[in-house]
Amino acid sequence: MRTRLTRFHPLLVLALSASCAPGTPSPTTPPPPAATGCAVPGTLCWDFEEGTIPPGWTPFRDEFTGRLLVDDSRPHRGRYALHAQGMVGGKEGDQGGPKKTIRYNLPEGFGPVLWGRAYVYATPERPMSHAGLFNARYPRPGSSERAFDTLDWYEVATYQKKYMSIWHPPEPPGFPEWVQVSDTPLVLDAWTCLEWQFDGANGTEPEAALPRVWLDGQELAWPETFVFSDPPAPPPVREKASNFTVLETGVFLYQGLSVPTDWWIDDLAVGKQRIGCE
Repeated sequence: MRTRLTRFHPLLVLALSASCAPGTPSPTTPPPPAATGCAVPGTLCWDFEEGTIPPGWTPFRDEFTGRLLVDDSRPHRGRYALHAQGMVGGKEGDQGGPKKTIRYNLPEGFGPVLWGRAYVYATPERPMSHAGLFNARYPRPGSSERAFDTLDWYEVATYQKKYMSIWHPPEPPGFPEWVQVSDTPLVLDAWTCLEWQFDGANGTEPEAALPRVWLDGQELAWPETFVFSDPPAPPPVREKASNFTVLETGVFLYQGLSVPTDWWIDDLAVGKQRIGCE
């Protein structure tokens, strides 16, 4: 989520929530039970034990200070993890921030529903700025375009020190966007298991579903929901998916970050059904 605010004012968030879009209640349908990781057909897993960026992943965003590498400084298990090291740059509240990511093209015909799982560790502070961790993208209905900047996308992130999820139209500009902010602070100085479901099919409903996210097996609630756009615009139609085509992971901040911060991501997996935490 982008913003050109000079500071994060809670009243603005409340105003956006009230005026741009009604709150969307959390789904009441329980998720299917957790599966057994990469033993499930169609699941792709990356444990970074090659000691370098895994095959198929390529560098993508690279802005401001910091590095994205695979190292042995703090693995979840095994020896290595993906490390966004020393991320810093820009000014909090202003557009632009450090971004270090990699991307991966999914196999043809992946399908319109994507489950994901990753273990995440962050230190030393929770950023106020929008910090993306993972996204998955798909072509717009009826479009033959496959370029990255033509794709609709789902995102798992943090914002105002709490977990957040978003549905976006193509980037740029990436908005108007459906935003969901949780009441759960980003966990610091500990490994946590994040899971997500991006349902671009959504059964017989007319639009793609809003994202769902779990932290250590507990589904997050979204007490703040709003549509962000600059300038303001009506809520977007969440276009339905036929197939997810590309993934992006790492850390990408859309506003500045003044305190050098590190993230580690390990045991990343995506599939067509729930993967689960260990």
